Amino acid sequence: MLYHYTSLEGLIGILRSQSIWASHCEFLNDSSEFLHALRFAKSHSGNIYMEYDYLAAFGWGMRHALEKMDKHDIYVSSFSEKPDLLSQWRGYCPQGAGICIGFDKNSIESFCSTKGYKLSKCLYDHDKQQEHITQLVNSSLQKFPKAKISRTDYDSLDSKGQCNHAIDYQLYTSEGEGKPEADAALSEFCNSINDCAPIMKDFGFHEEAEWRVVARNPIDEIFHRSATSHLVPYIELPVIKHDINAIKKIIVGPNPNAGRCVSSISSLLKSHGLDAVEIERSSIPFSSW
Repeated sequence: MLYHYTSLEGLIGILRSQSIWASHCEFLNDSSEFLHALRFAKSHSGNIYMEYDYLAAFGWGMRHALEKMDKHDIYVSSFSEKPDLLSQWRGYCPQGAGICIGFDKNSIESFCSTKGYKLSKCLYDHDKQQEHITQLVNSSLQKFPKAKISRTDYDSLDSKGQCNHAIDYQLYTSEGEGKPEADAALSEFCNSINDCAPIMKDFGFHEEAEWRVVARNPIDEIFHRSATSHLVPYIELPVIKHDINAIKKIIVGPNPNAGRCVSSISSLLKSHGLDAVEIERSSIPFSSW
């Protein structure tokens, strides 16, 4: 299962709409993921341009494409691998009134496949993030127009000849016959950055063990909800409408009236024909009321 932490009001809304919400990533509390991935990519392109003269045209083209790149409309819905996690109760639930909904992972994946969305595990490890970006760079390089001379021939040139090669290669890929192929390779790279950016997070958040549904450029109706100081655009993901058995468990968080809360949730579930959903109480001895 994957777990979604929310409020009692959130549970009512989820069951009423048979949907969970995916919020626009730029309006979330931590909206730095895109810049996090972009910094890695720009660093790679800069290193190629500065350190590998033979491939300077590729490094320049990649950096130029990243600077001009349009960020896609990305909507995300967050889940955790971990149930009954204190940091989640504190961070994402109202005091004394939080719940954790356990969704069947296969049901979420099945829904995503019908919409062209992706369910992905967030990547926290710095080295693995670097490795992933490096793989994207190498893949783009393989599709980028090849230089007209080999690396061996380039190394045999004097400094003037190497300089002429760099100029000719850049003109060939930015203005000449190689431009369509170069543009296609760089466009694919930028699309890949748009895809991976929402799942790259700072290591400080690793305890959350987060998974995300990532909806890129959705055609669904856009709604808005209020946050503390602004509005947040969101779309609905009708996971429960897709599979009525998507919810498997509900955990009642630290609560001053846990018994009453369990009974009320049981009543709510029965009213929606979800009698088989298991209800548990949090085992964490935490009081915030």
